Amino acid sequence: MKDFSKFGLIYLANVGGTILFYPTRVVINLVATSNDDEESPTIHNSSGVLGILDGEGDDDGSEEVNPPSSASAARALEASLADPVPGSSHIAIIIQTNFQLCAYTTSQLHVSMLGLFCDVQTFRRLPNIVFYHITRDSVKGAFKLGIKAKQILRFLKMHAHPRLHSSDHPLVPTNVEDQIRLWNRERKRVQFEEIYIHQCQNAQEFQAVVAYAQDRGAFSWSDGNKLRVYVKYVGAEVVVSFARRWRSWAAQRRARESEGRMRQSAYS
Repeated sequence: MKDFSKFGLIYLANVGGTILFYPTRVVINLVATSNDDEESPTIHNSSGVLGILDGEGDDDGSEEVNPPSSASAARALEASLADPVPGSSHIAIIIQTNFQLCAYTTSQLHVSMLGLFCDVQTFRRLPNIVFYHITRDSVKGAFKLGIKAKQILRFLKMHAHPRLHSSDHPLVPTNVEDQIRLWNRERKRVQFEEIYIHQCQNAQEFQAVVAYAQDRGAFSWSDGNKLRVYVKYVGAEVVVSFARRWRSWAAQRRARESEGRMRQSAYS
């Protein structure tokens, strides 16, 4: 009752310790008219007396006003209040540009699904609507659960309020959609790659290995001070094999140079 009073549907009064409620004109207008007939009777509200126009006037143009039956009005009011909330399978989502999400639903499953990518601390609920707020942390929490940005946006667009489908406004505000995509891209600013670290023995080997790795497309990074070459793991075997051949060739060259110096010294 308090919820209906807050929305202006009924008026609550405390008379002698007894709480009474009275339907407002808004409710009476809703339940006392017919929705099936286009020529439904209209509400006559002059002089503070509520009446229903017959819709057809006399020959002299006058209109006959018939007061509504209080019993029928009460029954109609009870019928409309018997199921004031949508069915459990119904959901209609409206997203505002300030990242507030309004979902017309009574399904606990839908509420839990929204909580996967919305901030649960901002959860507010009325009889037939729930409010959430979409935040950076809540969306990133969904990403950690394996939910993708396109899945979130597809869910929001699929269950958008029917009036959004018939209007020129986007189903999801542009700034909200762009921000969700940007939050997703934040996870990919750094790309991890498995590498192999090759420790060179001297500067000559370092330069040769770097040049070879770059030619093969296996080069990742290098540290000239520590003579380390970081190569992609998929090309590590080829680079290591080259380094071994280069060391063997360098050792043979040093041996020939040393032998040549020894012969020259012997002749002298």
